[in-house]
Amino acid sequence: MHWTRACIRCIVARLNPGESMRASSVFSALLLALALPLSGCLDPFASSNDDDASNDDDVANDDDASNDDDASNDDDASNDDDASDDDDASDDDDAADDDDSTPPGALDCTPGSTQLALSQGVTQTVAFSATLDQGSGPAPATGVEWSVLSGPGSIDTFSGLYTSSADVGGLTEIFAYLDGESAICTIEMTMDGEVNDTGNSAVPGAFSGATVMTNDGCASEIVYPLDLSAMPASFEAPLIQWEASGNTMHMLEIASTWTTITVYTSADQYQPAQATWNGLTIFDPGNTITLTLTSGVWGGSGFSGQPCTSTASTSFEVTDGSLNGTIVYWEPPITKAISFDATLGTTNAPVPFATAVCHGCHTNNLANPMLMTYGPGFPGTTALVDLATPGTILQQWGGFFPLVDYGAPDPTGAYVVVGESGITGSVLKLMSATTGGLVNTLTTAKNAAMPNWSPDGTKLVYVGCDGGASALSAAECDLYTQDWNAATETFSNETQIAAHGSGDTLYYPTFSPDSAWVAYNRGFPFTDSDGDTVWSNNNPSADMFIVSAAGGGSQIELVNANGVGDLTNSWPRWAPNTGNFAWLAVSSKRAYGHQVDDRAQLWVTAIDFSAASAGNDPSLAPAWIPGQLTSAGNHTPTWLPRFAN
Repeated sequence: MHWTRACIRCIVARLNPGESMRASSVFSALLLALALPLSGCLDPFASSNDDDASNDDDVANDDDASNDDDASNDDDASNDDDASDDDDASDDDDAADDDDSTPPGALDCTPGSTQLALSQGVTQTVAFSATLDQGSGPAPATGVEWSVLSGPGSIDTFSGLYTSSADVGGLTEIFAYLDGESAICTIEMTMDGEVNDTGNSAVPGAFSGATVMTNDGCASEIVYPLDLSAMPASFEAPLIQWEASGNTMHMLEIASTWTTITVYTSADQYQPAQATWNGLTIFDPGNTITLTLTSGVWGGSGFSGQPCTSTASTSFEVTDGSLNGTIVYWEPPITKAISFDATLGTTNAPVPFATAVCHGCHTNNLANPMLMTYGPGFPGTTALVDLATPGTILQQWGGFFPLVDYGAPDPTGAYVVVGESGITGSVLKLMSATTGGLVNTLTTAKNAAMPNWSPDGTKLVYVGCDGGASALSAAECDLYTQDWNAATETFSNETQIAAHGSGDTLYYPTFSPDSAWVAYNRGFPFTDSDGDTVWSNNNPSADMFIVSAAGGGSQIELVNANGVGDLTNSWPRWAPNTGNFAWLAVSSKRAYGHQVDDRAQLWVTAIDFSAASAGNDPSLAPAWIPGQLTSAGNHTPTWLPRFAN
């Protein structure tokens, strides 16, 4: 027994697409199916109907030359979809037919659109009602179920009384549902909020009554967040910081599309409450936050002179609220993990590895992120663990000499490519993750190190060096890929995808989550405090680039992400998934506001692949990753989906 397409059209016409979110819509669909004969549809259970031996799909019926989908029937010139039928100018979609006026049974909610001006800490209510047109005009509807489809606030399921959020404004959609019919109403809410942290009730009035001078010379300067940066909305609220420049009282405006919070403080920093921040960034359909700072010298009861503000505000993007995760990183002498989530908050705890020494450590495959290699015990060894049980080493390779480091797991969990450095040079070896044994040694034109296996499993990227090649030093190196053949357990077709320039080196390559791009570092050699020439590890000149994994493309410098000066932008690592942006974590010694300077901290930068495809800088200025200690130097951020550490 099957239904005719006419029956299906009845159901489609009766059901709102949004009802797929509701369990009750399934029940409604069944009721409609039973009611089809009463509404003009054919009986779906009749033996002489749509799909029996003499009908819909046989040679004599629906899909043959004389029936439903043929030249004389349902979809032909004289039938369902032609100029004289269902979807033509005289039928289904015109002024005299099915879809151009309110059909019988249509549900409508009132008020359809509402605007509210809110004050922070105070709620407002809106009473919604509904009408149902059953063929004789709209009449009050009873038994309607109400819910908030998106946006802030709440609504009583049965009465339809909506209550706004006390923390934020935004755009809220109200969903009304009754017996398979639905309707949506909207509420646009702007909110002005005020936070006075000074303990002096005269301060807000003093600012509002003052003549403010726009002058960068006397204005306080916002130093974090960075202008034109981006951060995931799953991060906790940022610590907004500024250099006071001699000013002692400040008015900070935090504005999104719908909400403006004005903060009065004598401090040089402010962190919004998490509920307020979530409202500014999650419920607000706009992604841009704008900070405006006005500052002056407070004389006890008023300002000494005029308050000042900068000529330009600070703006940054907050997006991808579902991009949660855990970042495993090296905080000498231990390995730690930061887990973050927009609703669960941020945690930081050590990863209970058996032992750990960070040389080519914390490497995973974005398609199988819980399987990780790291450097256990003495330098020159590489171990494989499952992060569900990180204290149990599954396999371990190397020892004192030759050095084995920088393991690259494949996406299936069957293999690991490791780098081995000895007297005769550096090679890459394919190891079994199951037995720990050697499968084969890769053929490379140069000393090879720092392998990374693509998430789609098809390629390996690594450095091929004219000089030394190991996890600690990669001198005068290019980037190469080879193709993986699972049937023969071999790599082949060595291809150079990026060449180093005169006097520099390329290193730390890593595949993007879609396997289409490779991020890496470029650096110039320097002499360390011991008088040794260092090419890669902890290189102050390190900057980030990306290049197409297919080869033949230009090397694109991440200028916005790199910043200005020698900031040691090392160990770029991708987030395992993307949203509006791809995300690249990095260790950098850039200043984090006035909290820390010249100490390695973990940062994240947004990457726009469409800009990269056009050959342009795809990066935005980076954001500091919350949850880490500013008193520690933090390195090698490896990003994976959030897990219980």
